[in-house]
Amino acid sequence: MSLSSIAERLGQSLVNAQAFVGFDGYVDRIQQVIKTRSPTGSSGFEHIGQFADFIQTLAGRSGQIEIVTHAKKIGGNGPILANALATLGMKTRCAGPLSDPIFDQMSPECERISLGLPATTHALEFPDGKVMLSEVAPFDILNWQHLVDQIGISELKRNYEESRVIAFVDWANLPHANDLWRGYFENIVRTAPEKTDRYFLFDLCDPTKRTADEIGECLNIVAAYAPYGNLTLGMNENEARRIYLALNGHTPSDTLRLSQTPDLESVGRFILEASQIPSILIHPTESAMLFTAEGVVHQKGRLVPNPKVLTGAGDNLNAGYCWSLLNNFGTEDCLLLSMAASGAYIQNGYSPTNDDLIAYIRQWKSEIQIR
Repeated sequence: MSLSSIAERLGQSLVNAQAFVGFDGYVDRIQQVIKTRSPTGSSGFEHIGQFADFIQTLAGRSGQIEIVTHAKKIGGNGPILANALATLGMKTRCAGPLSDPIFDQMSPECERISLGLPATTHALEFPDGKVMLSEVAPFDILNWQHLVDQIGISELKRNYEESRVIAFVDWANLPHANDLWRGYFENIVRTAPEKTDRYFLFDLCDPTKRTADEIGECLNIVAAYAPYGNLTLGMNENEARRIYLALNGHTPSDTLRLSQTPDLESVGRFILEASQIPSILIHPTESAMLFTAEGVVHQKGRLVPNPKVLTGAGDNLNAGYCWSLLNNFGTEDCLLLSMAASGAYIQNGYSPTNDDLIAYIRQWKSEIQIR
């Protein structure tokens, strides 16, 4: 299917279903780091390396760094993913620490189940990436027993049985995520009636601060979900390389070994084989790759020239991936639509509707024809 036919299909009546997403939640402050200021205006650092060089000059001296907040928005991989799915038309339930008025901004199609107060993130955005400074102490209480106490085991079972998409994310920042994901599997998934058309998506997020043993335990828990539906583990390039290190027994924060990791296709193939997870989705900045027992599918994307927002791009890609799987798109088209969902979000500054996706895909197609 071409970009044109994807856009055409998006305009047709598509499958609708319910999703259950958890378990984090942040208040995000999207910020620019100021490099120079004058009476006539200011300018930010041009890239992260430039900012890092400036930070180095402050060693042993101290100094002030100005930041400007451009937006305050819902944060957390779970809420952003749930909101993106709801914006695409999927009825969604999102469980997480969502007790803040900022979450009223979420789509009315997304039912919120609050587990307490959210964390806070200062997202320092640069043209070539972002630096996330997060206070995640509110996550200390988020374990399986807390989830049961707040929602109830019968309600959790009902949510599961009514949902065709189950997405659990931000493992790296949830100290009891292994307990959460294991508890959900043992008490909900294994005890429910079998339903083979269910989709599971897991995303560890940046595992740098976690140990190789914790990562290995997590991947074993995720792999256990495979017999109960269509299972995918998603990650960006940085996360893939660090998971690769962990699976080889090395600490994921080892920068020297990180620089020595092989090409990304070799990394993906190794994770697929070592983890026994049937689908591995890796999304570098300008492409997406899906690894399965059948082989590797690699699709190039579009680099947005003037991004309005970067924080949440991966979550919107995950939303596009889940939504396109649910609507029976082929693998190549699934990757294209996933990248379109992410690109439209980056370009527009908000999660796309079907109409936004159609407009973005048509723009993408026209640029390819011009080249």
